[in-house]
Amino acid sequence: MSIVTKPVILDETGKQINERLREIRNAIVSGGKGIIYGFHVDPGESDPAAAVTYLEDAVGMTPAAMDYTNDVFQYGSWKDAFFMPKPCMLKYDGTVAYYLDPNNYGKKTDGTTSDVDDDTFGGNAMMEWGQNGKIIWYKILPDATPTGASVYIADHQADDGYKAYSFINNQGELVDHFYTPIYNGTLDGDGKLRSISGKANSALCNNKTAAQEVTAAELNNPSTDKLWYTEVLADATLINLLLILIGKSLNTQAVFGNGRISQSAALTSCLGTGTMDTKGLFWGDNDNDHGVKVFGMENWWANQWRRYAGHIFVNNVHKYKMTRGTEDGSTASDYNTDATGYLTGPSGPSSNNYITTHEFNADGMFAKAVGGTDSTYYCDYLWQNSGTRYAYRGGGCSDGLRCGAFFVNLYAAPSDAAWAVGAAPSCKPLS
Repeated sequence: MSIVTKPVILDETGKQINERLREIRNAIVSGGKGIIYGFHVDPGESDPAAAVTYLEDAVGMTPAAMDYTNDVFQYGSWKDAFFMPKPCMLKYDGTVAYYLDPNNYGKKTDGTTSDVDDDTFGGNAMMEWGQNGKIIWYKILPDATPTGASVYIADHQADDGYKAYSFINNQGELVDHFYTPIYNGTLDGDGKLRSISGKANSALCNNKTAAQEVTAAELNNPSTDKLWYTEVLADATLINLLLILIGKSLNTQAVFGNGRISQSAALTSCLGTGTMDTKGLFWGDNDNDHGVKVFGMENWWANQWRRYAGHIFVNNVHKYKMTRGTEDGSTASDYNTDATGYLTGPSGPSSNNYITTHEFNADGMFAKAVGGTDSTYYCDYLWQNSGTRYAYRGGGCSDGLRCGAFFVNLYAAPSDAAWAVGAAPSCKPLS
């Protein structure tokens, strides 16, 4: 039997048939397992869209993008991709209470009223990753000059080079799901770090040190089992790779929305939570006032910086940790604030400017050089400093076009606290 190695190319009206043929071909080739999407990043190309080339099953697919004129998100070929997450209310014990209507978080999928804005609910509003039994695996193959790379996203572990760090819990188990926050983190009356809708900007987590943020996140744990933590590098890495894949560009603001970026430098200028509950999984605009929503999560960039665990900049060198335990090859038994036992990544920039290149390795991508603009290369800014610097990402409400998925602050010590810096909870449940 001969197998068609490429889907038939059809016109616009035949795209659904074309994509179905792709699914059938994938099932035949891989014994029913799967899909491998890919892209290549060309570090020598300054045009952020031209720098990304589709590989493998992504070839011929239509990128996603926000249609600002008609105020609607165009999924292109990606609406039903296996890696799309689902919004849910997640209990403190790491089990799902119920799923939310993706077009209106105020309702459950059955149409009844949800608890998304009820801070007495025993858990948080989260995005569930890993659907229909399919863990999200990625493989990074750096070029000979590792500022370029080919990246593959698969629904199965096609070979030993594929990683699924986000799906490894604190006991070293590979689990079916992991969970990221829908909202900027807020603090409840008990000092617990929450992801809940309907909270004013005054409730946003702010003016906390990295250690205090971790303590607030871990208050979500109902026992000594460590399910909850702040956001982590592994999740941010996977999500940013997926944004490149579906948007086919390194300019995330142009594709998905600028976010709230041109306000005065004050907490009162930030958005509260839940402003995009009825906007679907993706939404943005380019007026610089409203927020941006990707993969169901509000303000993945802009509005307020988000500090995350697993990435520390030590005297101009990226130190990192992809799992809470040592499954990633690190020797630290947990995250910390001084990078002891962390893996050593590449050196980074020694000045502040727009990022031109990242250096890729098998685990992720790390900002390598600066000198670009808000419309070339990665289009996002980087702040750096010597010493031991605990990373935060995304940008804040007064940072303008420097914001974006790759905007990273490697300037602040873990003891630093400011109104512009917050954190949000994440969860890796028990198996």
